[in-house]
Amino acid sequence: MSPGNGYFSEGRLLALLRWAAARFTRIELAHPDTDTVACTYLGRGYEPRHARARAHRDVRQTVNRISRAVATARIEAARLRVARFSDFYGTPAYRAALDRVARAHREQPAFHTTHTRMVTGVLRTTMPADWTPTAGQLALGAEYLDRELPFLPDTPAILGVPASVFAYRATPALAGFLYGPDAPLLAVDTQGFVTVEPFPAP
Repeated sequence: MSPGNGYFSEGRLLALLRWAAARFTRIELAHPDTDTVACTYLGRGYEPRHARARAHRDVRQTVNRISRAVATARIEAARLRVARFSDFYGTPAYRAALDRVARAHREQPAFHTTHTRMVTGVLRTTMPADWTPTAGQLALGAEYLDRELPFLPDTPAILGVPASVFAYRATPALAGFLYGPDAPLLAVDTQGFVTVEPFPAP
């Protein structure tokens, strides 16, 4: 989940939880921590204290929506966990996946270019049309994406499960580097990815 993203309304979260509960043995609802969300505001040039305050607000609102949706969904506690990205940062599996991402930055120019384009697009959201991030702002903003990326190639190892499907509202531009027989940053065989979207109103 992305704090500050209007897509993740309480109603949509409830629908996603019910959709997942009908299809999967276990649900892991993950969202970034305050320090990670602050990276986006820092990348837009916010002063550090202000960036953290805005990030804290975004995360708090997201957690509140999650809590209400989880309470309404009434899924057994053993099947559902809500976690922050930072809950996994110290695990060997997460660190190994993070190392793979760092190596892709160093060794695959196309990966780095696509990554930079994604980060620039996010940072420009809500900013003036002619605004462009500096190299320093871009590096700060990139921290968010880099902290999320390890979940895309090997969630099974990070969660300690046999297989996993990563569900999100859009397919990332970096998907081609992760999924498919010729992907250079190949995800493990037991890692899936699905884009979820609501059915249009009848």
